[in-house]
Amino acid sequence: MKKILGVILVILIGVGGFYSYQYWNKTYNAKTAYAIAPAVPKKTETVDMDGKKVVEDGQQLYSYDYNIQFVREDGSKVTIPVEISNKDPKPLTPGTYLKAKVSQTRATEGPNPVSSASAVPANVCRILQSK
Repeated sequence: MKKILGVILVILIGVGGFYSYQYWNKTYNAKTAYAIAPAVPKKTETVDMDGKKVVEDGQQLYSYDYNIQFVREDGSKVTIPVEISNKDPKPLTPGTYLKAKVSQTRATEGPNPVSSASAVPANVCRILQSK
């Protein structure tokens, strides 16, 4: 009986570990990717998940919400939602190259402007310019 419970426990730990790794890999395992900043979206009031306005120090926060298509160094593409939020947010400059660390579902770092197109890998630059 103890052996059966031990085997079941090992199987449950293995299955839990597998699904935990799958979630981490999809959500947080980020790779460097590049994009060209799209047109500036409409500036909106920032709201939380419940639809309530977000206020900081008595002031309303505002956001620019983007859906940016990034190209990874291996040539694969992924579209990630990016929100720039602050009391007075500065939008991304349209047409500039951006660099970020992105997973399959989110940007974990950035996007940050790149100084020039020469800082973007050649194969990625070709893909971005062909869009």
